[in-house]
Formats: sequence, C-alpha cells, structure tokens
Amino acid sequence: MRAEAFLSLLSSLNNPRLATGVTRKPRCKVAVNGIPLTGVTEVEVTNASHFTADTFRVVAASSGLPPELAPAYWALSSGDRVSVAAGFEDDSGNLTTTQWILGQVDSIDYDPVRRSITLTGRDLSAQLIDSKTAEKFVNQSSSQIAETLAKRHGLTPAVQATTTKAGTFYDIDNVVLTQEQTEWDLLVYLAGREGFDVWVSGNTLYFQPPPVNTAPPYILAWSEPPNSNAIDIHLTRSQTLAKDIIVKVQTWNQQQQKSFVVTYKVTQAFKSQRGGGNAQTYSYVVPNLTRDKALQFAKAKAEEITRHERVLTASLPGDNLLTTRAMVQLVGTNTAWDQNYYPDTITRRISFEEGYRMELRAKNHSTQSTVVLG
Repeated sequence: MRAEAFLSLLSSLNNPRLATGVTRKPRCKVAVNGIPLTGVTEVEVTNASHFTADTFRVVAASSGLPPELAPAYWALSSGDRVSVAAGFEDDSGNLTTTQWILGQVDSIDYDPVRRSITLTGRDLSAQLIDSKTAEKFVNQSSSQIAETLAKRHGLTPAVQATTTKAGTFYDIDNVVLTQEQTEWDLLVYLAGREGFDVWVSGNTLYFQPPPVNTAPPYILAWSEPPNSNAIDIHLTRSQTLAKDIIVKVQTWNQQQQKSFVVTYKVTQAFKSQRGGGNAQTYSYVVPNLTRDKALQFAKAKAEEITRHERVLTASLPGDNLLTTRAMVQLVGTNTAWDQNYYPDTITRRISFEEGYRMELRAKNHSTQSTVVLG
C-alpha cells in the first residue's frame, strides 16, 4: 500500500495524530481526592492489558500546588486517590477529555531543593493486591466471589455469571485451602479456570470473558517519515513460538456423567521448516466443562501461548484513541508483520519538554495459520 493510501485511510478515521498543518493542543487534568492539582509539570500513565495494575506518575512544582495539597499535607496524608484525564482543546477552547486512570497513591517523593512533588501509584486493583486472605469461598461460584470482593472494596462489579463452585477447581488443582494469598491472586486464578479476564477501570471491577474485538482496529501506518503516524517502530519474531500448537483439554462432566477430550490445534502456514521442529502439545485437566466450554478453554490457552510469537513496539504522538482493549493493525512494511496485534501496555506521557507522547507494546502470532477443532 502506498503512502498516499495511508494518509487517505487515516484521514477517513478522523485521526488527529496525522493531521498535518493542524496545531495540537493537548491538555491534562489531574485531581487528588477530587481537588484539581495545579503546578503539574509531567504526567505518565501505563495501561496494561493482562492481570496487571495500571500505574501512574505525576510530577508537580511544589510552589504551584493548591494550599490544601502543599508539601505539609503530603508529609502526613494517607489513602489519597488520583485521577488523570487528558484530551485536546479545539480552536474554540472546548476541551473533551478521557480518563486514563483512577488510582491510589503508593509513594510520595518531595524534593525541597528542586521544589517538586512526585506521586506514584496504581489503579484501584491495588486494594485487592494489597489484601491477603485465607478465604477460598468453596461453595460459591467464581462470579459470586468476584462480586463479593468487589463490593468489599467499594468497587462496582461488572461480572458475568458462572456456575461451577470454586471448590471443584481447588480439588483438581490440589490447592491448599489454608494457604494465604492476595484477593487479586485468587481472582486471577479463578479467571484462568473460567477462561475469563479480570481488570479494574475507574471504580469498576470487570470479571468476564476477554472483550470481543468488534471495534475497528487502531491503524498503525508505516512509511518513510513524515507520512507515518509513528515516530519509531520495532518488530521481533520468535521462531520457537512459530511452531504448530496443540492444546488438549480433558474434562469429567459430573452432570453428564462422562469424560471427554477436546483438541485445539493452530497450524502455522509456513510449516516446521520455519517454525523449527514438531508441534508443541499442551495438556490441561479441567473439571465439569461442557464440550463448548472445553473448546473455549483450549482456544484461549492456544492464543495465550502463541500470542508472543510477534512483538511490536512503537513510539507515537499521543492520542486517546489507542486502548488496551482494541486491536492494533500494522500496515505498510510490506511483510508478514503487517497484521493485527493485541496491545500489551500503553504508556502515555505529557510534559512541557516533550508534549504528548505514547509508547506501545503489542503482540500476536502469525495470522497465516489454520485452526483444527476436535
């Protein structure tokens, strides 16, 4: 595809990143406990996609802080919450922002020589990460446990109902019921058994299947600058992970009183001469699945294993269109790297020195593959 086609495609998506001749006016809003934080000189937020807390770092000039958030406040405060939002101001002065993160402050760094305050922290999954429990809720389903833990910390549960009792998982995995673990580790374990994802955004705890990618992908177009919408792109590929993948799931369905095995195979189009060696087989024993649920579990595991075959990292001018919950489509290299990728992390920065920038890390397996179900 020619560079002119890239520009036409991106323009049709109303992409503000590539609008040549247009002045970008990024604006950032930071609040602490609902109080606007003035004097901010730099903000960095990293959004992650897989069982990991989002993080933030805010730097402010101590002389520019509001009186109620002066250095004396930070010497004794606790339980502070920070919200970060950013957007673009139009020529009429109208500003529309998107929230990057709502999180708790973990650490305060006060530098009286340079007269700055630095706040760092995590999203509100930190409350679950920092809370240990020996509770296993053996007679509750995974979704009931997720709702209980969400409400315990004042989070709104966005939970898809499940039916299997958690105790069934513990029996098959030989989990020690007296073992203490964090509430977050418990949710991650249960999400893995259900083929779910779990994350916190704002005040909401999500425990549900990974989002279906129905939205148009974010277009990452590469050609010689200045026609690309990326400042820098780096691509890697693992030949080891390019092998064929076979996932076998064995289950005993108590209600149906029978056992069965399902197979999910990803066959690389380039075959073993490029992948290197025979297919890799991964076996799992999961109780009380229907055949459809077993296939879903096998597919999720196969995608999880192969997704690291191709890794993309890129630096771009900042925008609010790129998210960890939508695909990224790379075009323009005229190689097999031109395909869709799943974002892993997105780090956004706004500062007086650099303006609004973001760093992307995304991954996926080769799209030139076939799937065999059994």
